[in-house]
Amino acid sequence: MAITSKRLRSVTGAGVEAQALVSKVLTMQADAGLTIAMRMPMLLKGALGDSHGQREAAKAVTEKVSAVMESGLAASQAVGLFWWGMAMSPFAQVDFAEAAAKAANSTLEPFSKRTRANAARLRGRRR
Repeated sequence: MAITSKRLRSVTGAGVEAQALVSKVLTMQADAGLTIAMRMPMLLKGALGDSHGQREAAKAVTEKVSAVMESGLAASQAVGLFWWGMAMSPFAQVDFAEAAAKAANSTLEPFSKRTRANAARLRGRRR
């Protein structure tokens, strides 16, 4: 069975979105590991009464809560846009794999942005 050019574009689009998603997850894992390793001594000092460590712990909690809220909003927006597009053109050819990868990518973006910023901030502080 021959692959049509429309089907090939669809597969290529889903592949590009999947590669972007994998790249984002791998980068987030590296940045999160670095952030955890650099935060642990600060958090330990904070548990022993150091005000800098306590501020870092409060900052970590605040960032996580805001990232979860922003991520939920991004996920609902991506899914809403997908279904809105389906409602506006019901007979259009839709690539569900590409749409799912786009939704996952936009959902992870708030976490990716914060882990990257934290790793850069904590790395700069150590110098």
